[in-house]
Amino acid sequence: MKKQTGIWLDLRNAWVINLPVVHDGEIVVEHIASGIEENARIENTKMSTTWGPHGGNNQHTVEERRHHEEKHFFSKILTHIHPSTEELVIFGPSEAKIGLEKMLLGQHNTPNVMGVETADQMTEHQMKAWVRDYFGRPAARKLPKYGQEHQE
Repeated sequence: MKKQTGIWLDLRNAWVINLPVVHDGEIVVEHIASGIEENARIENTKMSTTWGPHGGNNQHTVEERRHHEEKHFFSKILTHIHPSTEELVIFGPSEAKIGLEKMLLGQHNTPNVMGVETADQMTEHQMKAWVRDYFGRPAARKLPKYGQEHQE
């Protein structure tokens, strides 16, 4: 059985869901916070005239900082993908999933990206179920203890 992983992300958080290779193994979920500033202020603008701010293109600086923060966040996510992962699905509500896919495509020895899907906010259990369903993996079933006692 192939090692499969799902990544749910937006620009604030990511959850890496590693499906087990064995059928009844534990699904491992890791949370990663981005640390990206959502509303970065534009600082150091001077009012040299009465009709508007002057002093440089600070919007460009803010965009560059955000780009570097996103790149750092995506790199942090990649370190949480299990090295033996063969197939990967990226899902979530924002456009961050496309940025992560582009970063993966530019790297060597990365898992096969099977899909990039739009998905709403989810609980951890919903994320596990979504990834399991995406890869067609059935949920692990365990017999209740009382069932074993009555069989004797």
